[in-house]
Amino acid sequence: MVQNDELRQAFAQRLKAALKNVGQDSWGAGVYLRDVAGVSDKAASKWLNGETMPGRANMLTLAHHLGVRVEWLQYGEGSPSSKDVKDNNVITADFAGRSRLKDGEISIPQYNIRGAMGHGQVPADYIETVRHLTLHESHLIGRGISFSKVENLAVITGWGQSMEGTINDGDPVIIDRGVDAFVGDGVYVFTWDNLLYIKRLQKHSPTQFDMISDNEKHKDQTVDIKDVRIHGRVLLVWNAKKL
Repeated sequence: MVQNDELRQAFAQRLKAALKNVGQDSWGAGVYLRDVAGVSDKAASKWLNGETMPGRANMLTLAHHLGVRVEWLQYGEGSPSSKDVKDNNVITADFAGRSRLKDGEISIPQYNIRGAMGHGQVPADYIETVRHLTLHESHLIGRGISFSKVENLAVITGWGQSMEGTINDGDPVIIDRGVDAFVGDGVYVFTWDNLLYIKRLQKHSPTQFDMISDNEKHKDQTVDIKDVRIHGRVLLVWNAKKL
């Protein structure tokens, strides 16, 4: 049992070091882990505290997002990437691949949240069309798009028909995860009634939102603000059209 505790604590130290290396401060580490792995706050907290370790699937997901070798993250085997870890366990390698980015380029990872339109149900064959995106920051700035900070940008895939015309089925969507509250009319990723949606939100009253579908075939709804949890605001939709 002592050995298991030591293994978990060692994993937690590696996890925290890798998080720090990609710019995730300790206060936001739990939220980051929750979002990229799609787990509860409690599960993410247990990983950070060395109480439990992720299963293989989540371990692979974490290693991918943190830019480290899964063998190193899980077992401490070898080096985290092409460079070694110093004796004090401070990681010196650039796991996020920032050294490979050209001036002005930003790297936007997949956000492990299945943004659902329509009735919020994600089918079993749901496919993420884009898992990672690198683009020049001027592409956003030139379109008048502002965001909280680069680290909060993420890409998800829209699904369904209720936002058709604005967000079509399978369109990659760039969101700002730093926006977790209503900041004005716009399209948000949010949970309501335990289901996940990408829809337009407008303030209906001090206590209610209008949840609006851009596809006129889908009815709009009025919902209580207290029942809505906002995960991010949609900044840009990458519409693909066959030529």
